[in-house]
Amino acid sequence: MLSTLSTPRVTDTVSVEHLLDVVETRMIETISVNTHRVSKKLMGAVDAATYHLSAGGQRIRAKIALQMGLALDLNLSDAVTIATAVELLHNASLVHDDIQDRDEMRRGQKAVWVSFGANTAICTGDLLLSAAYAALCKLENSHALASMISLVHTRTAMAIDGQCADLMVGEAAVSDTASEIARYKQIAIAKSGALLSLPLELVLLAAKYEAHLSDAKQAAEAFAVCYQIVDDLDDVVSDEGVDGSRGALNIVSVFRSKDPVND
Repeated sequence: MLSTLSTPRVTDTVSVEHLLDVVETRMIETISVNTHRVSKKLMGAVDAATYHLSAGGQRIRAKIALQMGLALDLNLSDAVTIATAVELLHNASLVHDDIQDRDEMRRGQKAVWVSFGANTAICTGDLLLSAAYAALCKLENSHALASMISLVHTRTAMAIDGQCADLMVGEAAVSDTASEIARYKQIAIAKSGALLSLPLELVLLAAKYEAHLSDAKQAAEAFAVCYQIVDDLDDVVSDEGVDGSRGALNIVSVFRSKDPVND
């Protein structure tokens, strides 16, 4: 399967589904480094990361990278490399998010911190994050690699900033609905928009379409707000505090806190 990536250009006969299979293989290969195991009886971060990735997922960010690569006629191998990197990065954030949110289930199976413990889960997220950079270094056309690595850090920092703001939202009151909606949008753009725009931006850099970076970022950020709202509507109950008080930031709670309405 990996040998098919030697094709120099993307063709109409290549499907995103086929390339996603290659991405799955690449992710496992990247995290399965030949590290010295203290004990084969102990389940470490590599085992936990493999367990987490085996649960699957929608692979939205990988699909964005692959479809963007197909659209811009990017080298097949580089399209897969970018898809692998962004998906590893996203999954690192999920492992850490589950610890912070105390979510016990992820993709139909126990979350990593539940199955392996919180300490191992933290290490697992770190491993996946580091693996994203290692995956990106597989680029065949490395003319923009330095800019791409810098962008990965910038978008990761942006997502982390959004996560921190989300976790602290209950500690900083906002006086009116308009201000709170503005804050909600800022957090959604940072939390979700950063890693949704990243695959678009990385492919644009690799394909030498730098002039369109701002357009891609703007589109991804607008989509991120909608994406977060849809997710919130599914999580209204779980996002509420245990005593009915306001818990996680949710678009429904934003409106209810200022003007109790049901619609």
